[in-house]
Amino acid sequence: MQATTRLNQATSTTWMTLMTSSRGTMTLSQALSRYYAFFACGDAVGKATEFMTLRDIRMEIGSVTGLVDPKYSITHGNMPDWAVTDDTEQNLWLLRRYLRDGDVTIANTVDELLKWIEATDAVRKHYIGPSSLRALEGIKNGEDPLKAGLNGTTCGGIMRVPCAVFASLLLEKDLDACIYNSLVCTHNNSVALESAYGYAYALKLAISNALEDKPQETTDEALFEAARTGCKVGASKAPWVSASATLAARLDLIEGLEIKSWYDNKLKEFLYGVLGTGLPSYETSGAVFCFNLYTDNPMKIMFMAAECGGDTDTIGALACSLSAMRNLEVQIPYEIVRPVVDNNNLSDFIKE
Repeated sequence: MQATTRLNQATSTTWMTLMTSSRGTMTLSQALSRYYAFFACGDAVGKATEFMTLRDIRMEIGSVTGLVDPKYSITHGNMPDWAVTDDTEQNLWLLRRYLRDGDVTIANTVDELLKWIEATDAVRKHYIGPSSLRALEGIKNGEDPLKAGLNGTTCGGIMRVPCAVFASLLLEKDLDACIYNSLVCTHNNSVALESAYGYAYALKLAISNALEDKPQETTDEALFEAARTGCKVGASKAPWVSASATLAARLDLIEGLEIKSWYDNKLKEFLYGVLGTGLPSYETSGAVFCFNLYTDNPMKIMFMAAECGGDTDTIGALACSLSAMRNLEVQIPYEIVRPVVDNNNLSDFIKE
């Protein structure tokens, strides 16, 4: 397959060369490598503090400046500090499958996620979110895939959006269809789809501008406008519109708060105590855009996300990788990216 071949030729080198240089015109395979380097490292750095409170992180860990000792973790204490979670693994398993098949379908999404669950012993390890697990078990037992995900409102859907976005670009497939087919089996409702499409549209804009060597055009205003457009499309794809909070409303809120003038602790307190950093899709996505409005430094986002409490790994992964498509100058320190890439076999994840 042409898309897979192009990606294979570039990925083995770009994981590390992109850590030292991003000058010149960026190719799509380089953009993918840079994006997932930040995504995986954000996932790994945020893993140890996942579901800790903001106060406990301050008291027990303090400032996060690198990979965090898993001894502090209440959910991933048995994992090495360099390990990634289901956030990264599901993305890369699915992306590999989509490229191999040449398409993104509900059927290959379900099949690959079930294979991933079995291969990683995800159920026993509590390595998969509640919404996705319930839906996939239902489908395995004969439930209609379009009905299995009707109650999946958590961020398990939005966290899979990046693989759908990159698959649509590499395979030249319709973006909306790729997102829908990748998500509905586990997250088929307006709460999840609205946030997921919002992030996807923002990411697509950032990637497109990076590929055209004009990342500076992914301004805060342009990013938020793309997200709002995506939110409308996502909500329209749902079977009905739920009586729920939305990402769109959060975008309006945070744009009017002069967040750029805040200091770090004020932002973290706002995220944790007001906007929310929990599992609902609108909380995760709201935090992602809040971080991207606050600073243009993806490494600062990576570390701050790990400090803010709640679903720190998913927020960190989605937020810093989006920022990395807007700011192509900041790189991940070697002592973080090297163990994450090497020990999780990420340098050749697209090779068959």
